Amino acid sequence: MPKTAATPPPTQGHCVTGSPLPSQLMINGTRIRPRNMRRSFVVPAEPTGPENEWMYLSNLDRVVTPTFSSAIHFYDEAVTAERSFEDVIDVLKQSLSKVLVHFFPLAGRLELREDGLIDLHCNDAGAVFVEVTLGVDLTDVGGPQPMDVLSGLEIARLGKGPLYIPDQLTPMPTLVVQVTQFNCGSVAIAVNWHHTVADGSSGVHFLKSWAEIAQGKPLAVVPNHDRLLLSPRKSPDPNLVQGYSTKSTHDLNHIVERFTTSSKECEVKPPVIKSFHLEQESIKQLREQVNRDSDSRSEISEGRPHPYTAAESISAHLWQMMSKARRDPDRDHDQEQGDSDMLTKFFLFVDGRKKLNLPKGYFGNVVCSACAVATEKELLQKPISHAATLISHACRNITSEYFRSLIDWVEMQGTAPSKSEHVNSVGRDVASTFWVFFPLYEIEFGFGRPIWAARNSPPRPLIDGIAVMPSPHGPRSMLVMLNLHADRMEKLQRDPQFSSVFVNVSVV
Repeated sequence: MPKTAATPPPTQGHCVTGSPLPSQLMINGTRIRPRNMRRSFVVPAEPTGPENEWMYLSNLDRVVTPTFSSAIHFYDEAVTAERSFEDVIDVLKQSLSKVLVHFFPLAGRLELREDGLIDLHCNDAGAVFVEVTLGVDLTDVGGPQPMDVLSGLEIARLGKGPLYIPDQLTPMPTLVVQVTQFNCGSVAIAVNWHHTVADGSSGVHFLKSWAEIAQGKPLAVVPNHDRLLLSPRKSPDPNLVQGYSTKSTHDLNHIVERFTTSSKECEVKPPVIKSFHLEQESIKQLREQVNRDSDSRSEISEGRPHPYTAAESISAHLWQMMSKARRDPDRDHDQEQGDSDMLTKFFLFVDGRKKLNLPKGYFGNVVCSACAVATEKELLQKPISHAATLISHACRNITSEYFRSLIDWVEMQGTAPSKSEHVNSVGRDVASTFWVFFPLYEIEFGFGRPIWAARNSPPRPLIDGIAVMPSPHGPRSMLVMLNLHADRMEKLQRDPQFSSVFVNVSVV
């Protein structure tokens, strides 16, 4: 049997098993009273050695947003006449207990030091594990799609988010899992790992490893926990860093409060997330348009060593179209004045594992933000290749030397907070991440491949967001998830330039 705890150890902090469980869940506008709900803790099958009790957090761990990265997988007919939900839970808990021996940081707690920095205490306190049984079919709640209410974060009582930060008395769990059974036999497995502990690549590495152990297989890639590989240089040189600031989480909380209470800013509707299919032929056409425009404007493409990639082409189109949807035509009719002269930034997350020649399986954060900048007027008046060029140049500037410079820059901040500027942006910037090469559809626990898999973050009010995922339709297509305020999303979907390419598949 897996090692579990029905009551929390003293360091559980925010997550208290004795706290009341919610009596109902709101899923896509429908209030549902769960038939059953249980919360427990899964600890490693073997204790973590004392030499690993306190893990060094690299400066790339400290620079990311202190939130949870979330993914959700839906499995059709996971529960059958031969396999009960209890059988599914038993397999998941046993395999989770075993895989946490290798991924022990995900069984620990983030703890706040007196100087304001956060430490990772690998104390085997355990992953939060939530089991929920619903008396509705999956189709009754709109079918498989992002459902942040099923993430487990609400039931774990970790707070509203989007920031999840420990305080002096309440350490923060690093892993939360919720397994939800639907009446039709489908099961949703939602997994949330704290971003301070792992980025998307490492989080999916953990998921793949968990599934391998559930199937009785050895780990294809053993995690490497040597975060000293990302130590600052003896003579710090931060001169290459741009797109980062020392704004604090207090500043961010103040921005959130102002954005949600100011009458002027509340003219913008709350954010929503919608998913769109991008088929292979559409991706090809987007790339061809960008490269065709660039070839006809040699002054833009000068110095570009290769055709624009699919990521650069998709990003450029969406940056331009989202900026267009953001504009108020009554206020911006004069393009020489008003909001059209406002700056807009495009942040694209870049993985540095290959650039830094890190060992295979490095577990932690190795990402930073490439930042392209333009005025809205410039972005909308110039051809799409201009936006692609700005994004391409920003990404090419993220070299191994840039990563080392960023590590040094964070070190020189000392205990001052240091975050990407996109964390503090309101209204006019876009943050984009591409998970297209992550094996989300290979996460198989022994009851078939997932019928749908994607990120599972709730809508964010501070910044427009793009997340590009593998498609359930196969490797040659993509699933594009957009985070946008509802009024802007409506305008975007009415734009023929958008709707002719991006096919809406769900409403969240």
